[in-house]
Amino acid sequence: MMCSIIIPALNEEKRIGGLLSAIKEIPTTLEIEIIVVDGGSQDRTVECAQADSRVEILPEGNRGKQLAYGASLSQGELLWFLHADSQLPKGDVFQEMLAILQAKKCAAGFFPLCFYDNQQWFFRYLQGTSNWRAQYLGLIFGDQGLFLWKSTYQQAGGFSEVPLMEDWLLSRQLRKLGAFCRHSQSIGTSARRFVDGGKWRTHFHMHYLKLRFLLGVSPEKLASNYHREKGKGKWSKK
Repeated sequence: MMCSIIIPALNEEKRIGGLLSAIKEIPTTLEIEIIVVDGGSQDRTVECAQADSRVEILPEGNRGKQLAYGASLSQGELLWFLHADSQLPKGDVFQEMLAILQAKKCAAGFFPLCFYDNQQWFFRYLQGTSNWRAQYLGLIFGDQGLFLWKSTYQQAGGFSEVPLMEDWLLSRQLRKLGAFCRHSQSIGTSARRFVDGGKWRTHFHMHYLKLRFLLGVSPEKLASNYHREKGKGKWSKK
């Protein structure tokens, strides 16, 4: 059996190599395919990723397009979506992933989130609410290591090629097909977007975007406003 690991990247030269090395170190009998889809990096991301993965470049790509394109190229029966700054748990994570997906009522799995570079109470609060949201509200966001059968991904319609909320849209469709099941180990992510943009400012702005999305504002309009504010130095990179 093959697992296709799909990683969208943009200006991640400092982190992509560490993630790819960690993937290579996972003990498993599965065949592993790694697809990095670069969105037009201006640094050495592509060069750093080429030695250990298949690299595809979408110069004008947003994360929705990158994820959808990577999935369309995949050959594996199992899909695993990771962020370039993800920090993986030790050991054979695939064994439990397969056991989770073989459960009859499970549509997709996710890893509990933790911030590996900051454990202040604010980030412990974010960890807890993010993991609760994924399990009980049926919303798996990109930094939680979504994994699922490719057939289920296709049945749900795959990632929409939108600049924001691509993970929300897919979660909505997947939840119609079954439950979301939690892996016992955690995936680490960086707190950089909250530290760089201001913890509470970034947190509230992200919830403001989600509220507007629920009220019917399109992902394209949300992205336009988001990038305009970011250009003024108000918000951090998503």
